[in-house]
Amino acid sequence: MPVAPFVILALLAYTGEQNRVIRTLAVLWLFCLLFAIFLINVVLTLAPVAALSPDPDAFERDLDALPLETVGNVFLLSFGSGLVSLVGFSRRFRELLARTLPFNPDSFIHTIGLVCVIALIVMPVVPLLLTGNAPFLNAELQSVLGIGLEEAGSSAKLDAFSLIWTVIGSFFLVGIWIRRDFQSTLERLGLVRPTVRQIALGIASGVLLVGIFWLFDDVVSALFLAYGIPTTDDTLVNNLFMVSFTPLAAVMASVSAGLGEELAIRGVIQPRFGIILSALVFAAMHAYQYAWDGLLGVLLIGICFGVLRKYTNTSTSAISHGMYDLTLFALIMAGITTL
Repeated sequence: MPVAPFVILALLAYTGEQNRVIRTLAVLWLFCLLFAIFLINVVLTLAPVAALSPDPDAFERDLDALPLETVGNVFLLSFGSGLVSLVGFSRRFRELLARTLPFNPDSFIHTIGLVCVIALIVMPVVPLLLTGNAPFLNAELQSVLGIGLEEAGSSAKLDAFSLIWTVIGSFFLVGIWIRRDFQSTLERLGLVRPTVRQIALGIASGVLLVGIFWLFDDVVSALFLAYGIPTTDDTLVNNLFMVSFTPLAAVMASVSAGLGEELAIRGVIQPRFGIILSALVFAAMHAYQYAWDGLLGVLLIGICFGVLRKYTNTSTSAISHGMYDLTLFALIMAGITTL
């Protein structure tokens, strides 16, 4: 998910703590973000292929062909998930949260952050909840987008660009030059120069987690299949990452995910909202590319990274995350396993 809109929201929220007009603008901008996610969910659930068709009338035709009950359920659940996030504006709810988390129920920036966290947990899973499958595990949609047909290794530049902006965005999300100087920003994010022991811990834990969740995924898939629950299609999910199946691209994708996602989730969110909520955000951010079995694995991996971050720092969890992804990419390119 693009980081720029959330950086704008954070800047407005920090400034809005002292300015009523800007506070109103921050709330309006927040509603715009929620509405954008709502529209994405509606499109990805109802007619993703038609929405991306060059025919401007394709989406409307597909919409008209769907049962009214189906369309109504999609709009209702998509809209309702957005409304759920607004519980973050409840003073009572924030007080309850503050009993267990380092959260200030009277802080405007914390309130805006809480609404965002809840929204990012409940809203991205709506298409999966309604259809039983991740939107981008749609073979027809992948064909329209050319997913799986890209040149191997072509993702390296995009991953580098994404990493740069995620790092910059994470610094602004925690208030650099507004609430914190550079050094205190690093401390808030948990970015440190890791010791040799922490580097070794990050590498070892990343490799170990691959083995653990390799077995876990097999067990969960077997259980899901036994109970008739749809599982993640290995071929379709591999198509999503095929652009990273070269050594250089795999390294770049692993560094981008390891450092970028750990900064955004374990660096920005976890210190304020805890291991579980941050892991739920981490899992929900993958709901467009994995079915329920895959999301369960991502959730548990996120908790593992969260525990590592809690007892060490974000630098160590980033090394572990990056090594996990790199090991997995290496096994895939060697033909030993799939994502």
